[in-house]
Amino acid sequence: MAEKIPEIPKSESKDKEKKSGGKGGCLVVLLILFLTPLLALGTLYFFNKDFKLTVNGIMSNAPGPVGTYFEKFPTRAEELEQIRVVSDYMLGLDESRAVDKLLILQKDDNRAYDDVIKDMLRINPNKTKNILEAIREATVNKDALANTVQGISSEQADDLKAQAAYISGLPLTAGVDEVNKIIEDSINGHKNAAAIFEYIDDNTAVNLLYQLDQVDRDKIYAALSDAKALSIKNAYSSLQRREEDLIQIAGVYSSEAADSLVNTIGDTSIYSLEDLAIIYKNLGAKKAGEVLAKSNNEAFVFDVVAKIKANELLDSGKDLLTPDILKSLKIYREFDDNVKELINVYSKMDTTKVVSIVKNMMLNASPSKVYELNNGDLITISDEDLILRILTSFPQDKIATILSSLDQTLSSELTRKLALPQN
Repeated sequence: MAEKIPEIPKSESKDKEKKSGGKGGCLVVLLILFLTPLLALGTLYFFNKDFKLTVNGIMSNAPGPVGTYFEKFPTRAEELEQIRVVSDYMLGLDESRAVDKLLILQKDDNRAYDDVIKDMLRINPNKTKNILEAIREATVNKDALANTVQGISSEQADDLKAQAAYISGLPLTAGVDEVNKIIEDSINGHKNAAAIFEYIDDNTAVNLLYQLDQVDRDKIYAALSDAKALSIKNAYSSLQRREEDLIQIAGVYSSEAADSLVNTIGDTSIYSLEDLAIIYKNLGAKKAGEVLAKSNNEAFVFDVVAKIKANELLDSGKDLLTPDILKSLKIYREFDDNVKELINVYSKMDTTKVVSIVKNMMLNASPSKVYELNNGDLITISDEDLILRILTSFPQDKIATILSSLDQTLSSELTRKLALPQN
């Protein structure tokens, strides 16, 4: 039978627990008694300047690294000496200079400023009070003036922005008129206009400025900020380069057939309306009207012509170009409509009858119809043009049948002309 372990009496167990708990409690109490003064002293050191300076002076006398570390900080006596030097200096200045220097000190070190003022009050309270009153007035006046100026500047900026937005939203001619009114309204008109141009988009500013007289433009440039003037001039240079590129493009397009060209410049998918106005102008009235006649978008045609007209009026004060473009457009559109009707008729005719008509028109061609534009350009439409347009609409096998039914001379002539570009 296993030996029975003797039980510890309950009274002895409780005594041991009390002794263990008592030791832990004493340790906690000791830690609290030790740490509380340290925390209080630390708080006092960091938040009480006088105490900090006193500690720095005591600890600087400690041996070893501790003393070396605290020697870097000024003692209370040293700082008081520095404050006294500054106080004496301030009281020795005239009032306005003392105010200026004390305001600088206040801005840089507000605590040092307070100490200096206190010391000045101890040395010479009357003069110090006068200086403090001057500081108060200077501060109040400065803040009030600064706030007033800031408010005025903000209101002026908002007003200029509103005027800039208004002018930018006007049609170009109306915008130019508005700028001219501003220039003429006062002796500072150019300066006032320049202030508005500071808030106008660079490209819009270019369009407006370069419609003004050069004298007005130069005066506005002179009144602009350097950054804005340079920005507008750079935008103008970019627009000039773009216009030169578009003029070259128009030169290339002028040799292309209108039927294919309308796919490139017959809408704003590739070029902007402003770009197209330059291209169509440099195509010439005759070619411009021929291409626009191929467009089925009447709104697009109207916008292009209107833009060209507006540019012409701004550039030279009169528009001689768009009347010719519209006349050319009308001639070519009527011709195209007639061709469509004939194609519809001939496509239903027997090939033998078509051959007879083609042969008769080739041998007995009527005189070409000539239309003269105001600029002297001639639009000539002949029976031959009509035949070629009709034939090119037929399928290849039908064209081959027609050509084989003609005599060799007519067949050769038509073949050669069908092979040539149709401008």
